[in-house]
Amino acid sequence: MHSNHSFALVAGAKGIVGAGIAERLVADGWRVLCASRSGGHVPQAEGVALDLLDPQACRDALATYAGITHVFYAAYQQAPSRAQEVAPNLTMLRNLVEAAGRTASGLKKVVLVTGAKFYGIQWGKTTTPCRETDPRQLPPNFYYDQEDFLQEAQRGQEWSWVNLIPPFVSGFAVGNPMNLVLGVGLYASVCKELGLPLRFPGSQGAYEALHQIADARQIGAAASWAATSDAAANERFNVANGDAARWCNTWPVIAAGLGMAAGEPKTLPLADVMPDQQAVWDRIARRHGLRHIDIATIVNWGWVDYMLRMSHDVLLETGKIRRAGFHDCIETDVVFVERLRELQEHRVIPS
Repeated sequence: MHSNHSFALVAGAKGIVGAGIAERLVADGWRVLCASRSGGHVPQAEGVALDLLDPQACRDALATYAGITHVFYAAYQQAPSRAQEVAPNLTMLRNLVEAAGRTASGLKKVVLVTGAKFYGIQWGKTTTPCRETDPRQLPPNFYYDQEDFLQEAQRGQEWSWVNLIPPFVSGFAVGNPMNLVLGVGLYASVCKELGLPLRFPGSQGAYEALHQIADARQIGAAASWAATSDAAANERFNVANGDAARWCNTWPVIAAGLGMAAGEPKTLPLADVMPDQQAVWDRIARRHGLRHIDIATIVNWGWVDYMLRMSHDVLLETGKIRRAGFHDCIETDVVFVERLRELQEHRVIPS
């Protein structure tokens, strides 16, 4: 447990990762302020509505909270291309850190969460396992700009920074379209309604490749550890659940968890097929008393296709964070099914 002197600002708290961090910090006894466009927050935290692209808004909002000791950054602004992602995502981080540096005299640490695109997994096969010491890939990549900014801004300051790098992420959220668990849950529910087996809709290569997932709960635990660990100062750390997985092993577990038969994998363009299932979905929702959703937009199906077609190994070396003192470990297949159960409990997908 932390004393009341630990006051966290979590940016992007409406997203999967940000909510996971905020929930963990609350559980660890922190005072937590969630910053998002809507001002929404997790239970037992405070909320502030904030446009991170507006430097004056950041200064004004944080002037009210001079006691912030730690900033956790998990916000993300989508853009049409990787090059166009750089400016807004760097600007948001800069605005927040500069505002916090100005008004929070007791700032101790900035914890940034990036991702495995740091290692170029989006461009195809990469050296595995990916290590924190690996050379960078060809830009544009806003993760590099964000880390470079923190390194530069930290010089001569009392605070330090940490960059946490997770691979694929799982967690609970309904308003976040880049959501693998929700995508799988909706696809499975439609298949079940139509009497079809649960076929893996990605590529054969991805079905067999080795990958890792970092659940939001695990990222939250790592962020809480990194915030107060002396070993986590001006360092980057890979973070994952603790086991490597293959969809060919996980998929039958998911099917069994949903009471379905697992079929042979069949590559499907979910981005084309799933938006056409609204009538089927409405039928499911009426019968099970589920909340109304627009199946075409609630999930970014093109992104789900991309995630499930990554046919090269995505494996991050996690020895560094363990040697530094973070030892939490959770089981990927079990957690994925738990996350689907959460969607059922919240009446997002049928039980």
